[in-house]
Amino acid sequence: MDAHCHLQDNKIFADHKNLIENANAIGIKYMVCCATHEKDFNKVKKLSVQYNSIIPSYGIHPWFVENLSCEWEKNLIGVLESEKTKSNKRYTPGIGETGLDFAINNYNSALQEKIFTDQLIIAKEMNIPISIHIRKAWDVFIHIIKKTGHLRAGGLIHSYSGSPDMIPLFEKYGLYISFSGSITRPGTKKVIKALEIVSDDKMLIETDSPYIMPSILSKNKNNNINKPENLVLIADIASQIRKIPVKEYGTKTFNNGVRLFKIPEN
Repeated sequence: MDAHCHLQDNKIFADHKNLIENANAIGIKYMVCCATHEKDFNKVKKLSVQYNSIIPSYGIHPWFVENLSCEWEKNLIGVLESEKTKSNKRYTPGIGETGLDFAINNYNSALQEKIFTDQLIIAKEMNIPISIHIRKAWDVFIHIIKKTGHLRAGGLIHSYSGSPDMIPLFEKYGLYISFSGSITRPGTKKVIKALEIVSDDKMLIETDSPYIMPSILSKNKNNNINKPENLVLIADIASQIRKIPVKEYGTKTFNNGVRLFKIPEN
């Protein structure tokens, strides 16, 4: 399972059919497609209706908190509520991508914190998982998560970049830790150590497609768009770091994703 990607992104949306089919053909059964702003909601929803392998997640990314409509929260709850009316209950939808990013220029920390906290509360009230983006805001995130409390339906920190020492705390609050192609980059000792110590039942894997191209592939200047099919390469490297067979690693992360998004497996 690709626990976090953006097939609705304009960089790849025109080719989404081929990307999904290619991923399915090599054994990637599910892809969690994460909206990042209100204009994404319908595109993500349509993909989830069209393809059984797409698990939708709807949220407001910290990069876009200053461009929200006055009804953003109503729109978010509305699209999540509409999932309940589907006759084919293939999954529990998610909230996100949301979170905190203090690495961008001229960020509004107060506004980011409010919009993120609002989405955490919605996730708790609706009992659905949440996909979280954190950059250079770990102390603030820990303060918020301690204040809001344990996430009953769980959630994930996507493309984990934090300290290994924080992982036991995040697991305690119901969070899974998801690793992306960043584990393939030189100088990522902290992330590799985090991958080594995360609990078996709390680890996930993702591409963040079309972003975070694995470094092995990014050496080709004509190949700068990440694809869900690259999950296989990331899984192979991750399994080597964990020192377990890639099939075992894939099974563990798949089962964790199925459990988080409540996907009924026959």
